[in-house]
Amino acid sequence: MTLFILLLFIGAIGAFVSGLVGIGGAIIIFPMLLFIPPLFGIDTITPHLASGLTAAQVFFSTLSGSISQRSNPDASRQLIVPMGAGILLGSIGGAYSASLFDERIINIVYTALAILAVILMFVKVRPEQTKTQFNPVLLFVAAALIGFLSGIVGAGGAFIIVPVLLALFRAPFRSVVASSIIIAFISSIGTFLIKAATGDVDFILMIPLVITSLIMAPVGTRISKKTNQSVLRYILAALIAAAAIKMLLQIL
Repeated sequence: MTLFILLLFIGAIGAFVSGLVGIGGAIIIFPMLLFIPPLFGIDTITPHLASGLTAAQVFFSTLSGSISQRSNPDASRQLIVPMGAGILLGSIGGAYSASLFDERIINIVYTALAILAVILMFVKVRPEQTKTQFNPVLLFVAAALIGFLSGIVGAGGAFIIVPVLLALFRAPFRSVVASSIIIAFISSIGTFLIKAATGDVDFILMIPLVITSLIMAPVGTRISKKTNQSVLRYILAALIAAAAIKMLLQIL
């Protein structure tokens, strides 16, 4: 019962952040699954299990968030189509590779992604306000790489997609937020299926995560539309930085 309640709490926080800043929630869910249960004497959540539960939560939270964004005019087909194709292929490869890796490798990959995301979030750029043309080949390649690495930890990849699109492709922030959650959902399809097939998904423990994901992701999405863009960006940077520091300390 204690674990069930903790998973409800963790899922609620991750899903709310997912909708608020356009990420799948993995950047928050994965370290919370590893660090919070042991505080209550529960040591059954391994990195492999955490990655599987994260994949399940991301799948349903991004599904819910994508539905909320379906009529959003800021969602860019120019970003979603090439990145969706690339990240789906990459996530399948990454999720399968994770089943062959030591648990320490999973933690290292997560930390590296989080640190990279923090660096990109603080790169001074001025995204175009009306930019609609992007190089589809570069978007596909970038997404495939992101999908492979994020698939290892069960993430949809949105927490790295957002800063990459902002810093490297200079996409409008609102378009990035609206599009990244949809791209992350496409990525989560492959990741979730492979994690389930390799036995990393506990279908009982994922239930509380899924319940709160379906409830809280739309709430975060609605609030994001009324929040200042700069505030959202700093929130995302702070969350990623905190997770990266905590995981780095764990590895060291």
